[in-house]
Amino acid sequence: MTTLSSPSQPHVIRRLQQLALTSPTSTSLFYARLWNALLPATQADHESLHTLALCFLQSEEPYSALHLVRDTAGVDDPDGSLVPSRGQVPCYGCAVIVAKCCQKLGRYSEGQAVLNRALRRCTPTNLPTPSPASTSASAQLMLAQLSHKGKAPETAIDSYQKALQEDPWLWEAFTGLCDIESPLSLEAIFPDPPAAPSRASSTRTSRPPTLSPNPMPRSSASEMPGFLPTRKNAHLGTNGNGGGGLFTPDVGGGAGPARLGMLGNPSSWDTPSVMGDTTFQLPDQPPMPASKRPLPNLLSNLIPSSNLLPASFRSNTTTPVNQPEPPKLPAMKRARGKDAAKRAIETPVNGHGNLPLARELRPNGIGNTRDLKAVELNEIVGDDGPVRRSSRLKSNGSSTKSAVPSSKVTTRSRTTRSRSVTSSASGQTNSENVSSPPRSMETQLQSAADEYLRGIVRKCAKAYRHLSTFNCLEAIKELDGLPDNVKNSPWSLDIVARCFYEMAEYVQARRVFVKLLELEPYRIQSMDHYSTLLWHLSDPPTLSHLSQTLISIDQESPQAWIATGNCFSLQKDHEEAMRCFRRATQVDPSNAYAWTLCGYEAIEMEEYERALGYFRNAIRGEGRFYNAWYGMGLVYMRTGKIKYAEHHFRRAVEINPTNAVLLCCVGMVLEQSDDVVQAIHFYERAVHFSPTSSMVQFKRIRALVALQRFDDAIALLEPLSEQAPDEANIFFLLGKCYLRKDRRSEATIAFTTARELQPKLEGAIKLTLEANGEEEEEEDDD
Repeated sequence: MTTLSSPSQPHVIRRLQQLALTSPTSTSLFYARLWNALLPATQADHESLHTLALCFLQSEEPYSALHLVRDTAGVDDPDGSLVPSRGQVPCYGCAVIVAKCCQKLGRYSEGQAVLNRALRRCTPTNLPTPSPASTSASAQLMLAQLSHKGKAPETAIDSYQKALQEDPWLWEAFTGLCDIESPLSLEAIFPDPPAAPSRASSTRTSRPPTLSPNPMPRSSASEMPGFLPTRKNAHLGTNGNGGGGLFTPDVGGGAGPARLGMLGNPSSWDTPSVMGDTTFQLPDQPPMPASKRPLPNLLSNLIPSSNLLPASFRSNTTTPVNQPEPPKLPAMKRARGKDAAKRAIETPVNGHGNLPLARELRPNGIGNTRDLKAVELNEIVGDDGPVRRSSRLKSNGSSTKSAVPSSKVTTRSRTTRSRSVTSSASGQTNSENVSSPPRSMETQLQSAADEYLRGIVRKCAKAYRHLSTFNCLEAIKELDGLPDNVKNSPWSLDIVARCFYEMAEYVQARRVFVKLLELEPYRIQSMDHYSTLLWHLSDPPTLSHLSQTLISIDQESPQAWIATGNCFSLQKDHEEAMRCFRRATQVDPSNAYAWTLCGYEAIEMEEYERALGYFRNAIRGEGRFYNAWYGMGLVYMRTGKIKYAEHHFRRAVEINPTNAVLLCCVGMVLEQSDDVVQAIHFYERAVHFSPTSSMVQFKRIRALVALQRFDDAIALLEPLSEQAPDEANIFFLLGKCYLRKDRRSEATIAFTTARELQPKLEGAIKLTLEANGEEEEEEDDD
């Protein structure tokens, strides 16, 4: 990667620091994570680490902040020595953050000791303080969040959109639109800023770039090659075949009650299996080359104060005062005279793009005392308007017309001219000028950095949008296109884990969650999904350890009580599990997942009316929570209200159209309504989204047998029997199909295998043989 094609690291840091320190809480944390992933802390520069830790503190996650900075704060050094035990001077900023965490957690003695050591060994420095700016965008965001909670979705959508129009970098507004079931189109996700008129541009860019959250003016190239590393074709996980039961995970035994979301099924037979056991591999993060190491902090990279004079003023200061104005030349390459000041807004200087006159006339655009005096001199030079430079050239060539200005004026005019960036004759940069680039170059560098960051944020936003619409494979593909250090960051791993969880790929999801907890062992977010995943995999030790850890971190979080409730539910203690889930709803009454789990436990206790009440509470909290719609359909199906069950299952499919279990539930109620053809349609859709699920394929084959399409059923059952050789029901159905096609020898082999796998099928096999496969025996789904 060459230097020319790479964004300017100081400008990338400048934008990320501004976004992390002045945005609302969730947005600040997102950009702080991105900063720490793109430019991780080095031994000499902890700026990204400090910002992320402070954002964790702002988000009420003191343990995560403490975990980030405790190794560099000298926490474990002895108190008696001024020399660190590890030979490394502790970081003063990290020590201050540790002290703040200890103050938040009530661990005052530890914080006092760490801060005392830092004051003795280090030079105190200033830490940035996250302080969300009060802008119209933040006000619109607050209005949207209040409207969302207040059951006014139309107002919430409108406010979210207005907030994004005010501040296109506002991450919370984008995720709010996705969560409220109104995601932006793919083309409207963090779009490139439009080309603004020069006068408007002068107004916007007259402020320092770090004060504006809006995107900088777009660079000349729409795509900047070399910014993103080459995409590696490393797949995060693939499906494989496991050796477990047909509808049970390949880790542990049955998990008891079925859940969705969770992805459970009305019967334990129909619980989706986890056939894949391919190891989730993440590419090792390569060491950052020297060219990409973080550069000094923001203060050392601010635009210097030595800005230069406009071209029109530079030409005027070198012109004698008393020289009469010559006739206008027929052709001029550059603007002259009175029109020069008007054209300076539209005409780039030195080819560097937008350098508006309005900005140059501001007091902060004057570089030094000499330039200031030159500007004052230009205002004194004459009342008849500026004198053309061409008049000086003509006077030098003519002996009849000459003017002798005062020596003081000439000296200062030459001084001003020698300090210009460009020569009015050639337009080239003077080698003796100040070392800082012109403001137009700063704008281009900031635009390039913003373009680079916008490309990364756009991919993250597309991944989040795909996950919100349950298009999980596309979400993983978007994340796979990110730079390696961002792809392996905690935020990306969380999205990948939730994608695998929604796809019922529990083994792969577990591996990603384990990797996530290695990076952030005190994480609270998404741990409710992880606990349910462990419930499906029937792993009581890990689930118990997780619940105790979450309770010790924050016992006022709903995730901690959900994990504890799942632990009791796995042990069939439904009363205690119900108490834990109810405690989660008391901590967060709007937590739809906690209300849904209460409903599942009520179903297990056969309290169907109570379960319906819990599911309704979940839907009130979050209308598009498909798990609650599935739960209500499950209650109606168990109580024999097939039409009501079909309605709620279809509503769940509308929200999550890629969930194979939901599609199978619609197919099941259609079969009970004698609409087998429509049921097969839903089963085929389920197979499309979950081609490796033996449960989904078996349901489709059973519907084909009901339509007496035995040849098609046999063609599908034979490979399925090899894919799941431990399931007796597959061999029993295969033997029945062979018998109907008068293939008795093969039917005998299939029935014998089914009886060996499940001896209690012997009676059903005997009845089937006596009726030659034509009698409809009762299906055994145990």
